[in-house]
Amino acid sequence: LEKWREWAVVLADTVVTSGRHYWEVTVKRSQQFRIGVADVDISRDSCIGVDDRSWVFTYAQRKWHTMLVKEKTPVEGIGQPEKVGLLLDYEAQKLSLVDVSRIAVVHTLPSDFRGPVVPAFALWDGELLTHSGLEVPEGL
Repeated sequence: LEKWREWAVVLADTVVTSGRHYWEVTVKRSQQFRIGVADVDISRDSCIGVDDRSWVFTYAQRKWHTMLVKEKTPVEGIGQPEKVGLLLDYEAQKLSLVDVSRIAVVHTLPSDFRGPVVPAFALWDGELLTHSGLEVPEGL
């Protein structure tokens, strides 16, 4: 029998309805993960990035992509850092992946939030460590 592995999905308890928010994720101990935001009432039965209720950056096979409704778009210029940042601008409907070492936006994912969202994480292997409650870095 073949054993299927499941994604471990975690939704934060911080609900976002306005403003700019920034958090960082230590990713060095995982080879495959998804990070982003999801509608607050997204189904708990599926992974993030597979429907239009979540907006996600995914890392797998040493490559970054955006992921929305299972559609992947390559993200260049970040490599495999130890830590990345996510900048959510709710009113502008944008989620950006930030290179923490340069404090620079690497890629911005246009979004279409229809209500409250929460930070969302999906882990295939290893571990992720989130750093929340951070100020938006100057220049972003």
